[in-house]
Amino acid sequence: MVSTTYILSIQYYQQLLQMAKPKDTSVCQLCIQNPLDESDAISWIRCDICRQWLHTICANIPTSQLGKIASYHCAECEADHGPSHLKRQLKRARVKIDYVALDQGEVFAVDKSEHPHVSTFLAFEPEADRSKKLSYIDIVSAEELTKHYVLSTELPKPVLVPNVDNGESGMELPCARENITVAYITEKTGNNEPVEVMDVLSQQSESPGWNLGQWRKYFYTDALDRDRIRNVISLEVSEVEDLGKSFLRPEMVRQMDLVDKVWCDSDGNNQKRPKVTVYCLMSVAGSYTDFHIDFSGTPVYYTVCLGTKTFLMYPPTEDNLLLFKLWCQEPQQNFMWFGDYSKRIRGKKMKPSNGFRVNLHKGDLFIIPSGWIHSVHTPKDAVIIGGNYLTLRDVPMHLKIYNIEKETRVPAKYRFPMFNKVLWLTSWYYFNHKDEFLADTGLNLGKQETTQYLDNQESNQYLVIPGVKQEYAIKTEHETIYPAKEINDDTKKLESTSDNDKRRMILESMIAHLKEHYETSKTKPVARKSIPFALIGKNIPEYLEKLENWAKEYQTI
Repeated sequence: MVSTTYILSIQYYQQLLQMAKPKDTSVCQLCIQNPLDESDAISWIRCDICRQWLHTICANIPTSQLGKIASYHCAECEADHGPSHLKRQLKRARVKIDYVALDQGEVFAVDKSEHPHVSTFLAFEPEADRSKKLSYIDIVSAEELTKHYVLSTELPKPVLVPNVDNGESGMELPCARENITVAYITEKTGNNEPVEVMDVLSQQSESPGWNLGQWRKYFYTDALDRDRIRNVISLEVSEVEDLGKSFLRPEMVRQMDLVDKVWCDSDGNNQKRPKVTVYCLMSVAGSYTDFHIDFSGTPVYYTVCLGTKTFLMYPPTEDNLLLFKLWCQEPQQNFMWFGDYSKRIRGKKMKPSNGFRVNLHKGDLFIIPSGWIHSVHTPKDAVIIGGNYLTLRDVPMHLKIYNIEKETRVPAKYRFPMFNKVLWLTSWYYFNHKDEFLADTGLNLGKQETTQYLDNQESNQYLVIPGVKQEYAIKTEHETIYPAKEINDDTKKLESTSDNDKRRMILESMIAHLKEHYETSKTKPVARKSIPFALIGKNIPEYLEKLENWAKEYQTI
């Protein structure tokens, strides 16, 4: 029988041999018993004393700290040589020069650390006061944000729902809000997923393109070590497991989304519904998106998961939209601040009017109504979940913005996907569900209730925005303020006519667009593919005549 003492002696001898064996400095010793799954996304660092390479995640070194380390000492070497040495930080920040811009003769974007419009943006007044219920925005509770609220008020202003918990307003996040990070989004979507990365200074896409693994590495790089400011605002994730598929949009959005209601691929063209419902927006501090209108004037829902955002917004009045169109057509648009842009209109020099800033914080849910002009700044690294949707009540505004996009030659990839097909399907659906047309326009709903809602808000002032629908007189402590007259001629008609006339105008604007699209389809196969012949038949003029007769049913006698 072999003695226990002899066995222990052999084990001790083997341990001594193992200790004497030189370590492989190219293998991380911290996870050698349970090695990490190697990939390009894993960062390494080498000890400047023992020359041992370690995974930064194993050494518990945040990616954001890597650029600050001048000389790294591993845990074993720290005992004899002290802690790692950090780079000396200058008290006076150095300006990063955009030599690409200089080489191209542009002096406007010399400083790479900030977009030239940001200082003007931050100095802009007024700013919406979140403490007051009635100001430049409407602040409502999660329970108040309903389809009925939208239809009865007609959304004259953006709406803020502060501090929305998971499940409130019918919105379900894929996980705890604090866990929705760039790392989480990359993990669920995949390192190799292509992502459009915008260069903030040029407001153009990076070329060649990036993948999410590259974006994650950039996002977690220390701000001082980023070569340029970049932004991701168009990563659509509605089909991603444990992300978009597990996310439930606010109930009001789901109830009003026109595509949800009417979409079908009746002609078998393998056309999938537009993927615009769930976006992940990821912005580093200092990011800036210049003034724009979301494609086809779609309303937007927008919830902040990390960081902060600031919007500067202008209402879609007739003059503001005309100025925006002219500004977009300027050859030097990038160098012009929209807020200062002016043109002579109807014999009078005009500038954008009634603009304001609003700050959003983690937990906020923000609703941007149809057609609003806005720019966005990111004070702190931010992660957002948001999306776009078309609504029946906004069809006239959708068409107005669609035409502006055509006139300003917005590239097709930045327009609402299959917009024309959605309108054909909308016309067919509501022609066959006229009771739902009445309900979904909702123009005669709850005016008394809405007046009570507005009266009950804790505020003694109310901002009247010309050119935006405001049907209700607001009583304050001092006086009754009545809505200003409308600037927009079409909206003037809406304010002075019956609900049936408003419905007729929605139909007439849609029919006029479908007629134009039908004419285009005669010479362009792509346009023809958007018409659902299997539903409406091949006699399009006859179908359009049926729609016109339907619209006449709402003509005021």
